[in-house]
Amino acid sequence: MDGPGTITWEEFVENAESFVNMSNRISDGWEFRGDKIHLQSVPGEAYVARQRKRYITGDYLAPENDDFNFVSEQDPFEADCPIEKPLVTEHHVLWSMSYGVPVLYFNGWKSDFPGINPISVEEAQSLVRNAELRYTELSQAIHPILGTPFLYLHPCMSHELLQVTSNSKNKLISWLSTVAPAALNLELSSEYCQLTVIK
Repeated sequence: MDGPGTITWEEFVENAESFVNMSNRISDGWEFRGDKIHLQSVPGEAYVARQRKRYITGDYLAPENDDFNFVSEQDPFEADCPIEKPLVTEHHVLWSMSYGVPVLYFNGWKSDFPGINPISVEEAQSLVRNAELRYTELSQAIHPILGTPFLYLHPCMSHELLQVTSNSKNKLISWLSTVAPAALNLELSSEYCQLTVIK
């Protein structure tokens, strides 16, 4: 697919490399993963990824009878000293050969370790910063490179987003900054905007 609402594999790789270079300069943790040797000959075999760990308070990620609730309801210290719980999130940005657009895959784990106690689609939606914002195309799918289950934002609307940002010097950053609020509180530094401006 080619056109104003798409991004070629070559553009994706170029945009991703400048994205990762900027991330390295500002210590933001994004990295390029995949087979870099065959980037030009095998489209879609690499992606950008970042893993973050943070601690959250509150019960919005844990059902009432979940073992993840470390504090019982009768605990008198709960109100004064809420316990923080670990949340590991991982975001992957891949290129879709069939749509010709970037696709955002992500996972979250209510654990200190990736892969242990994954969050559900409903829990992922509850992490969205703005409670009124619900990305209805949130689904679970097999990661096309890793072959493991991930949540992802369906690429059907990405064509329109890329059309709006077609004059951007880095379409990947422009697209990602648009979908970021809907994806597990993915936060992007404002410094990435420097990559989108044509000088």
